[in-house]
Parts: sequence; C-alpha cells; structure tokens
Amino acid sequence: MSTTEAELHCEVCNQLTDHELHYTGRLLDSVRCTRCGTHVELSSRALIPAYAMDLEHRLVSKPRRMMRRIARDPVGYLRQLPGSALRQPRKFLNEFRELLRR
Repeated sequence: MSTTEAELHCEVCNQLTDHELHYTGRLLDSVRCTRCGTHVELSSRALIPAYAMDLEHRLVSKPRRMMRRIARDPVGYLRQLPGSALRQPRKFLNEFRELLRR
C-alpha cells in the first residue's frame, strides 16, 4: 500500500484541507482528512473487480514497458531483472491480501 497527499475539499470540515490518499496497487483504497480525521474507504466488493481489471492491464502492458526499459538502460535492466522477477509474486500477493483484509 502506498500513501500520498493531496489538497481536497472535506465535506465534514467544509474547507480545503490536506488529505492522505491510500492506494492498493494503482487503485485508490481510502481517503483521510488530516484536519478532522474523517476516513472514507472503498469496499472490497468494489475494489476486487477493479483490481482484477487493473492487474490484467498491467500484465498486458508489461512487455511494452519492459522493452522501453531495455532500450533506455540495457545493462541496468539486466542487472535488476532477477530481483524484480523475485519480488513480483510477493508484491501481487501483498496487494491482494490488503484488499481482502477489508
């Protein structure tokens, strides 16, 4: 799960405040107002189909992204490939577990 911040209008505070945006993979998972603490989460029922579609898109676009990286830095790509290949299954498993915990 990754976190980023954005300035959004909070319906509870009725002000423009900083909010924490939490992502599972590339999907927005939840939003929390840093001023009043209001926390809005998307249901896992809505996230799992969206995650499956996003995962499919990531898999289909992977060969193109790999070719771009090879063209940019062939030696660096080959050096990082074994570690990246070993990390991917755990990354997907962690993302999916995060969705199921909800």
